[in-house]
Amino acid sequence: WPLFQLVEVLLRCVWPSVDLEMYRAYTNAVLTSDVGFVHCDAEYDSHVTALFYPNPGWQPELAGETCFFDSEGEICLSVLPRCGRLVLFNATIAHVGRAPSRLVWGYRYTTAL
Repeated sequence: WPLFQLVEVLLRCVWPSVDLEMYRAYTNAVLTSDVGFVHCDAEYDSHVTALFYPNPGWQPELAGETCFFDSEGEICLSVLPRCGRLVLFNATIAHVGRAPSRLVWGYRYTTAL
């Protein structure tokens, strides 16, 4: 798990007091016709999510952002799925992966740890 090893080093820099243990890993493959739902990955503040985006050549007009929401339900941050990007966040933060635009003939991938 080279990706997990890199994530572990970064997480320890950002959250040095969190006891890290990977309890799941999966890849999302989202098509233009898919619908994402706002969700949290965990109920506990001690849990952290790492999202890795392996999408080569991704451009803003292709959409597929991950949107993060504040406590009022408003989008407070939107992240494009650029190739090689890694986003680390508290797993209790509400977020959603949006579908790519109709310009995409394939999938928008994220790997979640």
